[in-house]
Amino acid sequence: MRERERLLWNVLIILLLIVVAYEGYNVYRMGQQVRKYQAALTHESLGSADPQLSETVTNLENELQERLSYEFELEHDPLDLTLVIHARRFLAQLGYQETIESQTKMRLSCTVMSQKPAAIIKFQGRSHVLRVGDDLNGYILAEVRSQQCVLSRAGERLTLTTEKSPETLEQERNFRNNPITISPSDTSLTEVNF
Repeated sequence: MRERERLLWNVLIILLLIVVAYEGYNVYRMGQQVRKYQAALTHESLGSADPQLSETVTNLENELQERLSYEFELEHDPLDLTLVIHARRFLAQLGYQETIESQTKMRLSCTVMSQKPAAIIKFQGRSHVLRVGDDLNGYILAEVRSQQCVLSRAGERLTLTTEKSPETLEQERNFRNNPITISPSDTSLTEVNF
């Protein structure tokens, strides 16, 4: 029995020596490869030491800085069609009823004198029909006279007088500059039944 144990121990020791020798040889081969790669690495330039890579990175950074610092300005809004299209019909379809008239100014277009007098006031591009007591932008219509109306707000009184629209004034200027001539054939009367 002792000889068997001795034989078994001898086989195990021999196997252990073979494994150690094998692993030692593998470590030696890996060490040689590491030294070979280290030698190759000293001759090779990586990262910012590579001149081609440095130049490419510098060019990209300069282009990025130029793009970030670029600013442009517009004199007018390019999407504002009223700067390009001046046809009143087209502007009316877009909702611009009066392009010349100020949007912030109140203008008395006309007054209607009846049992319940009314004033038609143009404000913010719209016509507002007001009767005495009606409100417009915080102002209350206090009084309506022929060619005039009075609005009040917190003790302040604002009197509006009938004014022609800027379009009408522009048309009158055009008529003065280009007079209309009427030929005799244009003056024939036609009967109209109401």
